[in-house]
Parts: sequence; C-alpha cells; structure tokens
Amino acid sequence: MSSRHPSHAAAHAVRRPLARYKVFVHRAEQGLLAVARAVADLTRFGPAEAEHRMWEAHHRGRAVVVVTHLERAELFVEQFADRGLSASIEPA
Repeated sequence: MSSRHPSHAAAHAVRRPLARYKVFVHRAEQGLLAVARAVADLTRFGPAEAEHRMWEAHHRGRAVVVVTHLERAELFVEQFADRGLSASIEPA
C-alpha cells in the first residue's frame, strides 16, 4: 500500500498572489474606431464598454483596459502594437 505525503518543501511553500498591472491604451492617430475595435477584439468588453474606453482614451489621453499579471499585460501591449496602437503598463 502506497501513501502519498507532500514533500517537505511543498508542504511549506507559500503561494503569493502575482503582482497586478494596469494596461492602458492611448489616444490613437488612426482614429476612434481603431481603438474601439481593438479594445473589443482583445478584451471581453462588449461594444458599449469598448466605446466607453475609446472615448476615455480620446479625452484623457489613455484608458485602462485591463488589470492583470505582468506577462499577460505585456501580451496586451504587444497585441495593441500589432494593431498600430500605443499601450503601456503601470503597477496597479
């Protein structure tokens, strides 16, 4: 009969939450619709919320589109860049 016991290291491992980062999309030269489409396509926002973020970026210069861990935030920045849009990351 085999019994399973966690290893000493695993038993004492402490899980820490991943640091959170805000992803901002910036005002775009391409036009308002490019921002709204990218936000809707890259996030789970519906058309109304994507449009709200578009207007926020237009009027304030930038808008938060997601708060997530660093690797995923970096992916969002790359995906916005692939669409010709500027995005940035800041600690949440």
